[in-house]
Amino acid sequence: MKFECFYYPTLDSHGAIVKCNKNLRDFNFGDKVPTKTLYYNYGNNFAIYQDSEFIIVEDGILTKTITSNDLKFPLKIVFGKGTQLKIFSSKDLVSIRLLLKGEFEKEKELGELFCLSFMLNRMIKNTQYEIMSDLTNSSRDYNYINEEIDLRTGKLLEELKIVESKFYNLTIENPDLKDSYLNYMNFSNKEDMLELSINKYFKEGTDEYNYYILTSSVWKSKPIYPKFKLDNLINAYNYRD
Repeated sequence: MKFECFYYPTLDSHGAIVKCNKNLRDFNFGDKVPTKTLYYNYGNNFAIYQDSEFIIVEDGILTKTITSNDLKFPLKIVFGKGTQLKIFSSKDLVSIRLLLKGEFEKEKELGELFCLSFMLNRMIKNTQYEIMSDLTNSSRDYNYINEEIDLRTGKLLEELKIVESKFYNLTIENPDLKDSYLNYMNFSNKEDMLELSINKYFKEGTDEYNYYILTSSVWKSKPIYPKFKLDNLINAYNYRD
């Protein structure tokens, strides 16, 4: 089964953030699913509403499909592209409330930009390292090496500028957003960004899955904590006093 609520952020050709699940693997009952990433936190127990069905997740495991008559309230429900709502009774299922914008949308937006910033910086650094490793062994023409770096990182740098601009505007317009994001995500002090990466849920053989395998051995020996990384990012851009 493919679920829209398990997604990753990416930039489209117009610089807008879109939620994508391309190349994520299918899930079957009994599988562990990505209940928490850097940009959403559904909790370990909730219902997915998709294709007019309720699919239950218990303790992070996809368990079963049930009818609306069997739902137990209060209940967290996740719709479509990750819209979250807490439902307190069966009456809410048919109310206008389900047509409203979901909860924690601003927090998710900050998380998406945080994730994109981190991933783009990693991709730029990795690309630079690969070029330096490959070309310095065969060429001492530093102008050529710099041109190659500019060529292969140009698009990534443009996307990073877009992400940084969106991040800046969002945090300036919402000065308390960092705190509400951290409260929503409920990170532990030693929660590892590797474990929050959705890359391990990509299909084997994809670039994203291969990147996860490549970095897992490094990150396990030197974990990266999201609270620390977010503080560094915000302080680096001087968004807060």
